[in-house]
Amino acid sequence: MRWLGRRPAGLGAWLALAFIVLSMALTAALTWFIGHAAIGQLRSTIGVNLAELATQTASRLDRSMYERHREVRLMAARLGDVTDPARVRRELDTLQTSYPLYSWIGLTDDRGTVLTATGGLLEGVDVSGRPWFINAQRGQAMGDVHEAVLLARLLGNEGEAPPRFVDIAFTMSNADGSPRGVLAAHLNWSWARDVERAIFQPLDATRAITPLIVSRDNRVLLGPADLLGTALDLPSLRQAAMASGKATGHTEESWPDGHRYLVGYASDRGLDDYPGMGWRVLVRQRLDEAYSPASALQRQLLVAGLLAALVFSVLGWWVARWISRPLRALTTSAGQLQQGQPVRVPVSNHYEEVAQLGQALNALVYRLQANEVQLLELNANLERRVNDRTQELRKAFEQVKSNEQRIETLVELAQDPFVTMDFFGRITDWNSAAEQLLGWKSEDVIGRPLEEIIIPARYRGQMQAALAHYLQTREAPFVGQRLERLIIDNQGREIPVEMRIGLIDNPPVQLFSAFLHDIRERQEIERLKKEFVSTVSHELRTPLTAMYGSLNLMATGMAGELPADARELVQLANDSCERLIRLINELLDIEKMDAGNMQYDMRRQPIEPLVMRAVRDTMAYASHYGVELRFLAGADAMVDVDGDRIVQVVVNLLSNATKYSPRGGMVDVSIKVRSGHVRVSVLDQGPGVPEAFRARIFERFAQADGSDRRQKGGTGLGLAICRSIMVAHGGRIDFTSEPGRTEFFFELPLA
Repeated sequence: MRWLGRRPAGLGAWLALAFIVLSMALTAALTWFIGHAAIGQLRSTIGVNLAELATQTASRLDRSMYERHREVRLMAARLGDVTDPARVRRELDTLQTSYPLYSWIGLTDDRGTVLTATGGLLEGVDVSGRPWFINAQRGQAMGDVHEAVLLARLLGNEGEAPPRFVDIAFTMSNADGSPRGVLAAHLNWSWARDVERAIFQPLDATRAITPLIVSRDNRVLLGPADLLGTALDLPSLRQAAMASGKATGHTEESWPDGHRYLVGYASDRGLDDYPGMGWRVLVRQRLDEAYSPASALQRQLLVAGLLAALVFSVLGWWVARWISRPLRALTTSAGQLQQGQPVRVPVSNHYEEVAQLGQALNALVYRLQANEVQLLELNANLERRVNDRTQELRKAFEQVKSNEQRIETLVELAQDPFVTMDFFGRITDWNSAAEQLLGWKSEDVIGRPLEEIIIPARYRGQMQAALAHYLQTREAPFVGQRLERLIIDNQGREIPVEMRIGLIDNPPVQLFSAFLHDIRERQEIERLKKEFVSTVSHELRTPLTAMYGSLNLMATGMAGELPADARELVQLANDSCERLIRLINELLDIEKMDAGNMQYDMRRQPIEPLVMRAVRDTMAYASHYGVELRFLAGADAMVDVDGDRIVQVVVNLLSNATKYSPRGGMVDVSIKVRSGHVRVSVLDQGPGVPEAFRARIFERFAQADGSDRRQKGGTGLGLAICRSIMVAHGGRIDFTSEPGRTEFFFELPLA
């Protein structure tokens, strides 16, 4: 901190500033907290006062209406047995005289014709359609405030605003309990103004407090002239209605005149048998006027806080100067020390910290010279180490550069095209093999989108989606997988390639890389192999079938008895034909599966009969090898399968287990149901599957040893066919193996 562009301020100034800021902050905080609490309490008190005024008004209304309700009810009871019209009129006139605000009191018969009334008004008039008569018949004695134009004219109030009345009516009965009529009274609403003056006139006129009485349907019955008869929709009315006359309160709200008011509210509660009218009393006052005492208190607290802050600031400035005085002496000594002058730092006992600082500075002076010598030696050592490190970094850089050149050379001399792409899809590397295969020069494609150069148009969307998925989730399941894809050269010709994609995500190096191997020649060889297999299978199948039939007839003796030597040779030829036919059938099955022409007759059926059928079909074969087949009964299950194909799978697994089991061994077949699938297991006691052969056991023509084909027989296609059948059924096939125990199993979903 600088004062007017001069040298930085000293510690004393900073301490003084800190004292001033802290004192002002503390004073402001205390003022705010105290003021907030006091003002909040004061505002709450003001609101409670308005709510209390509303409660008093509602109570006065209840009391007054209760008195009128009771008077009319007692009058109706007293006149129940009086039949003299003159006496009835005297009683009614007496009641009106005792309380002049009864503008009209009358007695009707049970059909609604006025028999007797004060002043003779409405006598002989049919009032059966009036609400008060109808409500009285229903047991509802009280009627809400309303205007009565006809009655006003009869009372001589024409030319003035029509007076408003509250109706009170009770039914009367004869001595025998039969209905006699209705006693009704019209109470002039001006009595509510008397209640208003009684409560609010003693208040300070400058407070501008306005009471309102609102009906059950939110119409203003009493209040400012511009609101009379107006329907209001205010939170205070809703809260008063929710209180149901059992509670009062106050709230702040905006009114239709655009001003905000503090409003106290209450509801009438009724009294004894008087049920109440559902009126709500609002007492409002403009917010600025209602809270003016709180605003005045807030200003007073602010002035007091400012004065307190000023006093504490002056006191803080003096304390800061007193604290910093020993430090200024130390600063002078430090300046002399900086200029190289011999100095002894004064040790002050003003306070402990300053004394310790003086002693420390004295010790520092003594050490400076010794440290200076050590610093020179350390500087020399540091320069030597920096030079050595610089040489090491130079050698490392040259080695990295050499490695980069070696990698570039290897990539450039690679026989397969090598392409890399950054995370934006742009080509970053393109070796000479890629130029030869695809026809693009590296300078023409570097920096361009890979998808536009080598990806066929129909696959570009998939590539964009895969790249976007990786950038969002950092998941790349295609990395490290051997993939076969189509790419295009600069002439638009499609080339099938095999690739394995690599990934480097180590900023700033972020790219995908791949070697592309042209597999057109391999695909052509596979096509020729398929054609050869198909041709050989079909050309051999017909003559072999005829040969097998003839040899089978000779072997079974149906063509005549043969000598023993000839019978043995015929049996050998018959077995060889059977093996060749099985090989041809399996080759044809593989061809159908590859072409997608294998037909499956899917039916819902139990799995156990299919497994038992396969066991029966393999019994004779197993007996030939001296192996016992054992079916372990378990849970049956319904599956949706081609039964013949499932039997084919089980027979294949059983025949394999039989061939590789020791003579006298046992093969167990079991069925288990688990979590939505059924598992069929074949367990043998053979030597187990060699570790090196397990990864390719389900491949075509795969056998653990070339000698197996000669010793055990078989084509090496059975398990490959089984896996294809399982895939077509939505299941899976697998195995576990160890010496002396091998289990092949397949799982199918339950139907």
